[in-house]
Amino acid sequence: MYNVPQQTLRDRVLNKIDPIHSGHETLFTHEEEKVLVNHLKTRAELGYGLTNVYTQKLAGEMAFDLGRRNKNGSLSNKWLYAFLKRWESEISSTKPRQLESYRAKCATPEAVQAYFTNLKAVMFENNLLSKPQHIYNLDETGIQAEHKPGNVIAGIHFKPQSITSPKSSTTTVIGCVNALGNAVPPYFVFKGQRWNPDLLKGACTGTQGTMSETGWSNSEVLKHYLENHFLPFARSSSDSTQPILLLYDGHGSHKTPETIAWARQHGIILFVLPAHTSHLLQPLDISVFGPFKKHYYTECSQFMFRRMGQTITKYDVCALACRAYLKALTPINIQSGFRKTGIFPLNTDILAPEQLHPCESFREKRPFEKLKAMKIGPDAVEKFLKEKEEMLQVTNDGDCSCTQKKKTVNIAKKPNASGKAITTDEFFDNLTGYIETKKTKAPKSTKKVK
Repeated sequence: MYNVPQQTLRDRVLNKIDPIHSGHETLFTHEEEKVLVNHLKTRAELGYGLTNVYTQKLAGEMAFDLGRRNKNGSLSNKWLYAFLKRWESEISSTKPRQLESYRAKCATPEAVQAYFTNLKAVMFENNLLSKPQHIYNLDETGIQAEHKPGNVIAGIHFKPQSITSPKSSTTTVIGCVNALGNAVPPYFVFKGQRWNPDLLKGACTGTQGTMSETGWSNSEVLKHYLENHFLPFARSSSDSTQPILLLYDGHGSHKTPETIAWARQHGIILFVLPAHTSHLLQPLDISVFGPFKKHYYTECSQFMFRRMGQTITKYDVCALACRAYLKALTPINIQSGFRKTGIFPLNTDILAPEQLHPCESFREKRPFEKLKAMKIGPDAVEKFLKEKEEMLQVTNDGDCSCTQKKKTVNIAKKPNASGKAITTDEFFDNLTGYIETKKTKAPKSTKKVK
């Protein structure tokens, strides 16, 4: 109850501790430290955690306000380490993962819940709940010849240097896996206009590639990939009448009418993940591409070690990446990605609530109060929402009613593909209708006004 270690209690029972000298008095009481611990945990869950230095500064200000210290300054490292030791069962000093603001803003509980609802309906309707071999995830990542060197052994009085290849154009690697643990051979997109077969020198069996002006995938590359690379592997050991579920991100090149029409013709269900949630819901991002990049950098380092005086060119990238691809895309890693994202086995509650808390700082004026209410229980949440509605009502009542409202113009909106299947009749009809509306829309006059 009071955070006393079990071994300490055991020693006390065995009379191994002098009750008069049972420990040093702490600067804050247990209840005061508990409040500080909860504050630190809430800040971290929102994505704005406090560093060690700022925690010491905050604790110093707290001690000054409580009259425990005569000066308003940061507490020492000794206090910090003792504080973390006392609460090691709840908090620790750790390095956080980087989270882009748009990812934190878009990963809301409502978006995730809608995604899993649609995913469950699609899997149930197409008899996919027990067929992992028909559930695929497709994603792409960029690699370069320039690599990150690892640690080396050197003299203590010398700062070593590690020779790497110069910066070069990005080469895209398209990966695709299914929930059974199988991986489709890699597909490379090189920057350029004229294809050279030497770019695939040293590639693993089944590897293919193409060119693009930027080195990144586009609608034409995706169409060629699906028709000539993905479909032969996906249908080689599958029932031709069984629909295939393909989950991927909602990039604009992935949602063209031509791609959707082709997928409908071949029994492929294209399912778009919610926008900017791949760090939570994309199997390849969760458990595959991280190990792939590490293995790729290791291969690059070994290449430079074996070939002194040489650099990695675009003709070496494929061979190095293929070796890393085979090492990273193992059945264990692939199945782990589908399991951790709740796709297979289907688990709609796979994400912990704390993983979606960063979005509250973008849509709430009082995110701390809301998180505290969520932890206390439904009654506290209901009270918080009621107070919020009352504040909103007061704000609306104070608005000037004489302000002229702008006239609303009915403009055709592009159908939202986030978190749903885009090969359904409804979405396909809405998308084609939207495109036709844009084509028939009268162009704006370019006549200059004198």
